[in-house]
Amino acid sequence: MMLKLPNYKSEIIIQFVIFFMSVAGFTNHVFADSAKVNLGSSMDSIQIYCMAVHGDALEPDAGFTKSIVKLSQSNDPARRVSALSQLAVKGLIDAEVVQKILQAAIQDSDPNVRGQAVYAFAQQGCGDLFVVLEQALQDTELSVRLMALDSLGVDERSAALLKQVIEDEDEAQAIKDLAAMKLEFLAAHNQVQDNGI
Repeated sequence: MMLKLPNYKSEIIIQFVIFFMSVAGFTNHVFADSAKVNLGSSMDSIQIYCMAVHGDALEPDAGFTKSIVKLSQSNDPARRVSALSQLAVKGLIDAEVVQKILQAAIQDSDPNVRGQAVYAFAQQGCGDLFVVLEQALQDTELSVRLMALDSLGVDERSAALLKQVIEDEDEAQAIKDLAAMKLEFLAAHNQVQDNGI
């Protein structure tokens, strides 16, 4: 015997389950933190985890780390972006420090900082990249969504997300166009891989 709920209650339950599953996200590295609210960004609830990779050839550089931390804490958004752009080289800064910098940056009120944080996150390989990119694609700012699209990989999950973006009626045409181009590239890349060329 099936329990029949009134429509509005079942819709609320379904929405809650979907929301919970997307936030809990089938990931071990990114969790929601409902204590923070930032209306400008969909990434306000993401908790980033960066782990050191054993066997990294580079040792963390204390002087470089100090200068990046100082830049990342600046009141000037351009300086914060500069700090993030220097995180492309993995291993020069301890993973725990990178995690703190990216955590603050991904929730920054400035969209340029959030966009650069998405790129730096992809370069560092922290946590579950796909979940962060998925959240970044919900950002209110076009530039952040473009950076998230650009950072998607060549896997099936990325292709599925690109298809969702293309089919989203509310999405900006520039985002849809970039998603379509990226999807074509992925299809060509996968065909080359399948043919062993």
